[in-house]
Order: sequence, then C-alpha cells, then structure tokens
Amino acid sequence: MFTFGRDKEKVSHVALLKYALALCFTIVAMIVYIYPSIRATSLMYEYSMEIRKLSDVKERNKALRLKVASMRSLDLIEKKAMTDMGFVIPAEGQVVIIAKK
Repeated sequence: MFTFGRDKEKVSHVALLKYALALCFTIVAMIVYIYPSIRATSLMYEYSMEIRKLSDVKERNKALRLKVASMRSLDLIEKKAMTDMGFVIPAEGQVVIIAKK
C-alpha cells in the first residue's frame, strides 16, 4: 500500500481478504443492479424491431389482398382472355349448352 512518507506497515492477510471480499461483493452488486436495465433496453430494441416487422407484414398483406381482389374481377378476367389468349365474344347461335345427364 502507499504510505506517502510514513513507515510501511505490513497488511495482514485477513485485512487483504476483507478488502478483496468487499471488492467482489461490490462488483457482483453492480452487475446485479445494472444487468436488468441492460437486458430491458435490449428487449425494448428487439420489441421495436418486431413491431416494425409486423407493420411491414401487415402492409404487404393488405397489398396482396388488394391484388387478389383486383385479379378476381370479371372485367379483368374477360379483358385478359380477349387480349392475351385471343378469345372472342361468341356470336349469336355460336353458344352450345350441354345438358347434364
């Protein structure tokens, strides 16, 4: 230990052990006190990220529902059949109805 001009005294092992135990106890107490706040902060960041992901998924779901609804419209199906597949509206007498057996 520092004596600053005084006579050096031997530190007993018991006193050294007391200081070491006090230091260990202080460090453990600090860790026990600080860790929950660090963990809470980490969990808040994680929660915020999950909320953001949920918002993105809901937005994507809404866009997909809108796309499905627009694809189900009969006008769009008829237009695609005529333009992409070359279908034409049947003329009078061209429609044949097949009866069930």
